[in-house]
Amino acid sequence: MQYMEELSYAEVSDDIMKGMRPPRALYIAVVGLLATTVLYALCIWIYQAKTGMGVTGLSIPVGWATYIGNFVFWIGIAHSGTLISAILLLVRAKWRTAVSRSSEAMTIFAVMTAGLFPLIHLGRVWVFFFVLPYPSMRHLWPNFISPLVWDVCAVSTYFTVSLIFWYVGLIPDLASARDRMEAQYGRESLRAKVYRRLALGWSHAGSQWRHYGRGYLYFAALATPLVVSVHSVVSWDFAMSNLPGWHTTIFAPYFVAGAIHSGLAMVLLLVMPMRRLLGLQRIINVNHYEAVALTMIVTTCVVAYAYIMEPWIAWYSGDVFEGQFSRWRPTGFEWWEYWILIPLNVLSPLLFVFRRVRRSKVGLYLIALAVVAGMWFERYMIVSSSLAHDFMPHNWHYYAPSWVELSITAGSFAFFLMWFFLFAKLFPTVPTNDVKELLLERRAIDTEPCRKRARLEPIGDKEPSVVAVYPDAQTMLQGLKRICDAGFDRVETFSPLRVEQAEKLLKQPTSPVRFWAFAGAVTGVMAGFGLAIGAALVNALVVGGKTAVSITPYCIVGFEATVLIGSLVNLGGLVWYMRLYRIREYHGYDPRFGRDKFGVMVACARAEMEKVKGIFFGAGAEEVKTFM
Repeated sequence: MQYMEELSYAEVSDDIMKGMRPPRALYIAVVGLLATTVLYALCIWIYQAKTGMGVTGLSIPVGWATYIGNFVFWIGIAHSGTLISAILLLVRAKWRTAVSRSSEAMTIFAVMTAGLFPLIHLGRVWVFFFVLPYPSMRHLWPNFISPLVWDVCAVSTYFTVSLIFWYVGLIPDLASARDRMEAQYGRESLRAKVYRRLALGWSHAGSQWRHYGRGYLYFAALATPLVVSVHSVVSWDFAMSNLPGWHTTIFAPYFVAGAIHSGLAMVLLLVMPMRRLLGLQRIINVNHYEAVALTMIVTTCVVAYAYIMEPWIAWYSGDVFEGQFSRWRPTGFEWWEYWILIPLNVLSPLLFVFRRVRRSKVGLYLIALAVVAGMWFERYMIVSSSLAHDFMPHNWHYYAPSWVELSITAGSFAFFLMWFFLFAKLFPTVPTNDVKELLLERRAIDTEPCRKRARLEPIGDKEPSVVAVYPDAQTMLQGLKRICDAGFDRVETFSPLRVEQAEKLLKQPTSPVRFWAFAGAVTGVMAGFGLAIGAALVNALVVGGKTAVSITPYCIVGFEATVLIGSLVNLGGLVWYMRLYRIREYHGYDPRFGRDKFGVMVACARAEMEKVKGIFFGAGAEEVKTFM
């Protein structure tokens, strides 16, 4: 399946970067409207905080409802970013390239939105720090056996790792944006300075690409388990209770499948208009939409299976409370919440089995909209219905959200969309290097290892050196091979994408950043278990004959710490080996190397410069520059 037209590297850069042009009046008006809605929701939240939670529809026994449902919904929306960026990267799915950046950004903004709702639901938001593990005079530490504390660990880890993963993926494009802004507005312009700081010291150098490719792969490997763990932990907020409808082992896979289902639908809702508004028609096409739709067929089947299994499990268990609840949900006073899920979440996305539907833009958009709406209603129903219909009939209660809750919910959608609109204008929405790698795969490149091994490393600013500019990767590799075979052993390459053939040609060892990732993961698992055990031993309470320390639930804290610290240390290794801490480009860097040109730089004595220039020109160099 063809996922992109045959474009030049320059056309890829131009098509993706043109979305960063100064905004038009319509864009400013839309962002202004979204910001106004967010401000309105903020005022309503302040009113709620001053007046009290009585302005909501919450009461006894329904203490969790719309706000917690929103939290679960937005965490679910965030899952598609990790699925597309991490899991599909590991399985080498080519269609992920065009939508990975926007889905990663969607993950960040969805987690930001989700993180607001536990604070909003808290009422007295100023005591939020009670759940954080820190030494205090009260000697009260969080109970790491509690699923609510697992939530804090899982969501904060997910946000941090997703943010690192997104930012690291952005670095090469931030460098390209830096070069473009310097060319358009001057090196001292504000936009150029901002992108220069954000790009750190990225120079599109081969020594950087070598560490970057390996480190990015480790980020994906660390982030992949989070797809399963985060929403599983969120589901245990409910499943670890004893309420009918909540206390079931199916919740973890059920929540994860539903999260990916809604996240993929949101990807379609955002990417389809973004493609048109930013002029990405040559980068993103209907084949990408079809790939998302085909993936949604799988998640639809899993969600449908969960819908069928829920009442069956209640019947098979023989539990009278589970049985009466499973009968009440489709027939009680909230019956419409149950039956609306079937057409929205199952029947409508099953239409994707027809090729004509999944390649119809109108059909794709309407079905994606139905799934997002259906998954919101599902989360709302799961949270509120079990509390409204518990064990005691005299305690049954009808819940309806108040205007305060609906206003804040609308504000959350505006908050999410506002951040996404800002991202689409300030950053490249498609990773240019990944798109260019797809183009490189279509072009056969013949390489043989050099007879003499050379070191691929940065060359000092004051060292005599020669830089050759080549039009394509094949010619650059020929020049690199000739210069190495001539006996020059210190070289550097520059390219707008990672050229793995250059690393093979130079027989480069695997990046040592893997040791950093492993050391960070080992440190994380020890830190996670150490924190949980240490917190339990502060007061060493023995309750119900149980010991103070309970290792099994601490595995969740240990796992989250493993991923978190492993990712942070992996990031530190990348910054160190790629010399990004310098916040300036490598010696010999040319802005054209970030767009469509390739370069080879060699350190040599002044007396050998003419010989080097002859070798480069003989290999097809367009231009050769010398640095004394």
